[in-house]
Amino acid sequence: MMCARSLLRLCIVVGIWSAPAAGIGLEIHNKTGAVIVHVSPTARFLVQGKGHTRQASGEDIRITRGGPRTIVRCDPADGETIDLEVQVPIGFPLDITTDGGAIEINGFVRYADLHTKTGAILLGVPWPATRIQLDADTEPPKFTTPDGVRFSRNHLTVTEDRTIWRLRDRLPENHVTYGEIRVKAEAPREVRLTDLPIPEDSPVKMHWQAPDVLEQLLEAPARRPPPPKTEAAAPTDDGVDDPDGAVFRSDVRMVNMVVAITTEKGEPATDLGKGDFEIIENGQPQQVTFAGSDNVPFNLAILLDLSGSTQPDRVAMISAAKRFVSLAGPQDRVAVYALADDSFHVISNLTSDSKKLLDTIERLPDVAGASPLYDAIVLAYAEDLSKRPGERNALVVISDGIDNQVSRQNRPSKVKFKRLLKAAEEMHALVYPVFLLSGERFGRNWSKKARRNMEELVDASGGRLFPAESIQDLEPVFPLVEAELRSVYSVAYYPEDQNFGGGWRSVQVKVKRPGMKVRARPGYYAK
Repeated sequence: MMCARSLLRLCIVVGIWSAPAAGIGLEIHNKTGAVIVHVSPTARFLVQGKGHTRQASGEDIRITRGGPRTIVRCDPADGETIDLEVQVPIGFPLDITTDGGAIEINGFVRYADLHTKTGAILLGVPWPATRIQLDADTEPPKFTTPDGVRFSRNHLTVTEDRTIWRLRDRLPENHVTYGEIRVKAEAPREVRLTDLPIPEDSPVKMHWQAPDVLEQLLEAPARRPPPPKTEAAAPTDDGVDDPDGAVFRSDVRMVNMVVAITTEKGEPATDLGKGDFEIIENGQPQQVTFAGSDNVPFNLAILLDLSGSTQPDRVAMISAAKRFVSLAGPQDRVAVYALADDSFHVISNLTSDSKKLLDTIERLPDVAGASPLYDAIVLAYAEDLSKRPGERNALVVISDGIDNQVSRQNRPSKVKFKRLLKAAEEMHALVYPVFLLSGERFGRNWSKKARRNMEELVDASGGRLFPAESIQDLEPVFPLVEAELRSVYSVAYYPEDQNFGGGWRSVQVKVKRPGMKVRARPGYYAK
C-alpha cells in the first residue's frame, strides 16, 4: 500500500548554546506513530508526516509557537498511524513523547528528554560527547550498544514494590561533553545505541578532538595551491614563460609564505612587488613567483576566549570583536569562533557579509567554562584557514592566554604547548594574540607564564602580540592591528628542490629595500 507524506516548514532561530531550560526548545507529541529526528548543521526546521494508509494532512499535524518553545502535535482524529520525520538544527533541545511509536535520533543532539510507553529507542549520536540516562519499568528484550563504547546497566529498587532498569553512560565525571539524553519508558521493545562521529561541519567541536585534528594537519601532504588570483600572478600554460621570466608548470609544487612587512617605525609597507623580495631556502636562493598585499583579499579569523577567566569582560569582549570585524575591507572575509562551555564553537565561518556577522556577535550569550585555549587555537586554524594555504590569513586570538595547562586546573588542553609551537611553524596564517594582562586578577604568575607562551607562539607563526591592560582599554590596539593586517603579504615560489620527502626546510624571506622589518614562519616541512 502506498504511503503519502505531508511536509511542513518553519524557519527558527537557534543558538549553539541553547540550554535545556524550561520553556526552551522543540516539543513533539505523536499519539500513534514514530518520531524520527535528524540533527543538521543547518538552521532549518522541517516536519514531514507519513501516513501508513492515507496521506497525512494539516489537520493531523499542528505546529504552534509559545514564546521560545515550538510544539508539534500529531493526533489524527481517525487514529491513523502517522510517523513524523523531523529535521532540527544542532543546539536545539528536544522533548519527545510517543505511545507505542519508536523514537529515533540521528546526529549531534544538544539535549533530549524522551518519553514512550512501548516504543523502541534508537539513538545514533557521538557517544564520547553525549551523556545518557535511560530508565524503563522493564528491561527491553532487544538491547544493542556500539563496540568500543561502554555503558552501565542494572536493576534499581526505587520503592518496596517497584524496580526499574537503568542504562547510563560510563564517561568520567570531568570528561567534556556536549549532548545529554534523558529517557523514561515503560516497556520499550528495543533499545539500540549507535556511535556516530561528530560531523566535520558541526558548529560545535569538543576540545579533546584537537590532538587528532592537529595530527591530520601535520601529516597531510602539502597542498599545491595556485597563486592568488590577480593578473600579476595568473599562471600561464605548462612550461610557458611569463613576461617577468617566471616559468609555470603543472608538475611542480608551490610554497606560499604569509609575511608581515613593516618599516623601522612600524608602519605597513604596502607597495612592494615580487622584485622587492628575496627567498632563501636551506641556504639556496629561490625565484619569487608572486608577492601581493592590498590587491589580494584577506581572511581574518577571530577567536574569542569566553571561558570563565574572561567572564568579567564579556560585554567589552563582544564590543572588541565587532571592532575587529570592522577592520576588514569589502573584499575581505571574516570568521568568528568562541571557546565557551569547554568547547569550540563556530559563530560564523568566513564571510564578507559584515552586517550579518555583526548581528550574530551581538547575540552572544553570557557563558563561561574552562580554558583549553591551545586546543581552541588548533580547531580555529583548522576550521577555515587551513583550507586556504595560498591566501593571506591571520588568526586573532582575544584572550588572557591562560590555558588550564598554565593554571593547572581541570580540563587543560589536550594539545601540549610544544606541539602547538611545531604546528604554528607550518600554519599558513599569522597568529595575533590580543593579550589581556590579567596577572593582578589571578596572581600565581599565571599571566606571566601565559604571555611567555603567547610570545613563543607568535615567533613560530610570524605574527605579533598586542598586549592590553584590559579588554576595556583596546583603543590603542585597533590601529596597530589594522596597520599590521595591511602589512601582510602572500609570497609564493616554486622550490628548486622538488623532492618533498618530509624533511624540514628553513626559509628566509628578505626585502631588498633598506629599513624593512620582516616577520614570517621560519620554514616548513616538505611533505
